[in-house]
Amino acid sequence: MANIKVLVGSTYGNAKQVADDCAEQLNGLGHNTVVLEEPELDEVVAEETDVLLVCTATIGLGEIPNNLMPLYAKLKDNTPLMPEKRYGVISLGDSGYQNFANAGKQMDELMQELQVQRVGEPLVIDACETEDQEEAASEWVSGWAAQL
Repeated sequence: MANIKVLVGSTYGNAKQVADDCAEQLNGLGHNTVVLEEPELDEVVAEETDVLLVCTATIGLGEIPNNLMPLYAKLKDNTPLMPEKRYGVISLGDSGYQNFANAGKQMDELMQELQVQRVGEPLVIDACETEDQEEAASEWVSGWAAQL
């Protein structure tokens, strides 16, 4: 099974709760999953890391949350190519805002620049339309994990 690092971008705790639930589900499926609330570059590029799951909210005018932004900047600056790794994205947002779910889009684009292999399509959870974010993520994770 895969060694999965869940990279969390959360300000108010919604993305963290979704990330924790996804990690629990993935562990139940036999994966070794660790949630990183303050992810560091060395944890992401570590040889034992097979898969990255980005679970992020969007803040302000479409920015990446403060706890995930340092990693984003380090990855952007260092550009460590990681074609041997795979990833997925869960992006939380509110479609009432102009740059809806933009943090997830930015992370997805960065992973592609770093040649990380995307597994499945990113999940976008709209707070205006999705009553139970954890349930929506759980359904997505089931299909996503089957592709690992």
